[in-house]
Amino acid sequence: MRTLSLLLAFSLALAQEYIPLPGADTGHGPLDRSYALVYRAERPQAVLLLVPGLLGGSTNFALLAERLRGLQPGLEVWAWERRANGLEDRRGFLQEDPLAYYRSLAEPDLSPLRHWGLEVHLKDLDLAVEAARKRAPVVLAGHSLGASLATLYAWAHGEKLSGLVLLDGSLTPTPLSQEAFWEGTTTPFGPLPGLKALLSGQADPAFRLPFLSPKDLALAEAEAFLAARNPLEPVPLGPYRATREARALLRVDDHYSLFPIFSVSAGRAWAREGLSLLGLLQGRVVYTVRGPRGRVVEWRDTGEATDPQEFLRNFAFPETGFSEWYFPYRLLLEIAGYPHTGLGLAPRPVPYPILALGAGRGLVPKAQDFPLEEHFPGTQGEAAILEGLTHLDLLTEREGRTARALLAYLRRLGLP
Repeated sequence: MRTLSLLLAFSLALAQEYIPLPGADTGHGPLDRSYALVYRAERPQAVLLLVPGLLGGSTNFALLAERLRGLQPGLEVWAWERRANGLEDRRGFLQEDPLAYYRSLAEPDLSPLRHWGLEVHLKDLDLAVEAARKRAPVVLAGHSLGASLATLYAWAHGEKLSGLVLLDGSLTPTPLSQEAFWEGTTTPFGPLPGLKALLSGQADPAFRLPFLSPKDLALAEAEAFLAARNPLEPVPLGPYRATREARALLRVDDHYSLFPIFSVSAGRAWAREGLSLLGLLQGRVVYTVRGPRGRVVEWRDTGEATDPQEFLRNFAFPETGFSEWYFPYRLLLEIAGYPHTGLGLAPRPVPYPILALGAGRGLVPKAQDFPLEEHFPGTQGEAAILEGLTHLDLLTEREGRTARALLAYLRRLGLP
């Protein structure tokens, strides 16, 4: 049965097409476009346009898209990808050793990121919606920070949509103050530069976190890419050895990952474990591998929410990936301080009900944490929580809970 389901998923994956879309004109030529990983339907009755979150790429949605198409072939799914993907050098995935290629990755000119804020991305998204509307009525669904962007888009162009879904994310009810937006502020995670510093060249135009630099993201994708191709190949893991599958999943499994927001529930390493000092410094119990029980550290599928082999298959797309290496800091800043952008964005009703779907171990673990009435006054809204899932499990879980919730919402809208 497992083999049959994997074959079915693979056959559905063959129906995808990665396409460029027109984007806002910012004077940067071929960089002025966004992208979409499109799962075509022969005669689509609706298009579900998915917007990724912070540092997220289009294949965040690969497994969800396949499950949706398997359950409802008349639905066309577009996984949108922001324009910064045009800065990524993905030629390494065509090399014999992608890891060697990305260990020496040189950063491109990141100055265009200073111009790619909220206005540019809303225009890009509007052009993507217009392209999708030529196929069928469009329902917009944003995950994490993508839910905030989808909310702001609905405030600006809600009449172009036929539905709106917020996936474990919501626009903050308390935006940045005007002073913090322009001058910057201090947070528990360090200084937050303002727009003045960004535009003057004093602030990094790309968003970065420790251990999540663009090179870190590229290398993590390369690890997973190789693991998807040859999961049981033994490779070095510090003083030990591990299968490629185990080495890649140790970075992202919720039992071992230092970043809960970027983790999935995918199983367990077959090895001796210890506590991670970096995890304890965060005030969290995080485990690390101290040595194998056998000759090689292996990975075990323990039946958790996300299938480890399916998850790694998300990375087997040379032209696009699971992460956005060069996320524009300006976009993050302007979403957080949207009242100060001069775009006139404000809460408004929309002519269709809204679905808000949270993850029990994610960013929005309680239905009441979705401020639907505040953001869309007078609009019918439904909030539900899928218990036991992490923030990313919501997109990758194997049982199809998320897909079924989305399809039930589409049926309530009168779509397939």
